[in-house]
Amino acid sequence: MGCCSSKPEAVASDSPRKYTVTNEVVSTPINTGRYNKLGISTTDPSLLIKGYEDEPLLSLEEALKPFDGKISHLDNQIKEAKSNCHYPSEHNLTRDESAALYLYLIHDKGDTVYNNLQKSWDLNDREQMKPWFKYLKLLKSGLNKLPDAKTEVWQGTPYDKDAEKILQSKSLQLYASMGLSSPTYQQVKSDLQGKSGSKAILVGYQHVDGKDVSGYGPNTQKETMIWPGVKLNRGKQNGLDKNGSLIFHLTGKSKPVEPPPDNLSNQTPRQESDTKHFVCPTEKCHNGCRGRHPEGHCYGFERVMHKCSHHCGPVLTCATCKKPLTDLNECKRCHKRYCDDCCYEYTNFRDFE
Repeated sequence: MGCCSSKPEAVASDSPRKYTVTNEVVSTPINTGRYNKLGISTTDPSLLIKGYEDEPLLSLEEALKPFDGKISHLDNQIKEAKSNCHYPSEHNLTRDESAALYLYLIHDKGDTVYNNLQKSWDLNDREQMKPWFKYLKLLKSGLNKLPDAKTEVWQGTPYDKDAEKILQSKSLQLYASMGLSSPTYQQVKSDLQGKSGSKAILVGYQHVDGKDVSGYGPNTQKETMIWPGVKLNRGKQNGLDKNGSLIFHLTGKSKPVEPPPDNLSNQTPRQESDTKHFVCPTEKCHNGCRGRHPEGHCYGFERVMHKCSHHCGPVLTCATCKKPLTDLNECKRCHKRYCDDCCYEYTNFRDFE
């Protein structure tokens, strides 16, 4: 999978390998290729950005305001992104969402948004990540609208002994880090080995909630973006190719659903509300207002409005009834947008007093 119509050639190693393990994040950049950094960590990187989803959904200029004067020519970078991004989008991304993704997909050397964000990730410090929360909220809002990656996706790095130890270890938990990958094994292999056939480490990922971002950046390559925090299982079909490059397969773990508290059966549910509250219509989303709030202050969503005073008229569309409107409610969990008629109902709250 992930390499046109053929699987990577692999042969089993002669004997089991023994390694000491390390808790370092695998991070070995090289000068060629776009997928030259293994997006794996032995600690959960999503903990560094916990709470970003509670930020308001802002324009790209507002989301990157913390970096005014810190990233060179940021205003020009934003203008370029808004001018050249994929908009209008067949996936219904707003211009700001598409431009936020465009900036992330610019991998030029220098003082870019991507490079500065990556430096903050590499510091492994939550305080360094907090200024990025608003940008990450905008970026994730756009990613949620894109199609899921349906095939194994690939990253690679020149051979690195520490990376091999981490990938071979059976005692360390691995997590996906934020990064890009290629749906084509041969592309990554070619970037790394080139004409010299040098030894490399190639990693394939499946079921990591990757999003197909092809066409949303300045290049024409097909690529997939992985969001941080998915737990990874090591595959059973690891091996070597004919050049001695190591091939690993990692599979994402779904987060378990938390069971209800043991004492729920002894509780009395609250009575059905006599007013309507927000309830997301998306199947399996299970997000909704928890009640206990002043009138007119429902929880669980954000108002998304388009009230252009010029000629364009309503451009927002309800995900259920498909009506074009200027004012919708965006669910904070699944980020789909609904009109009042489709997402407000008299609610029998499932929380308990």
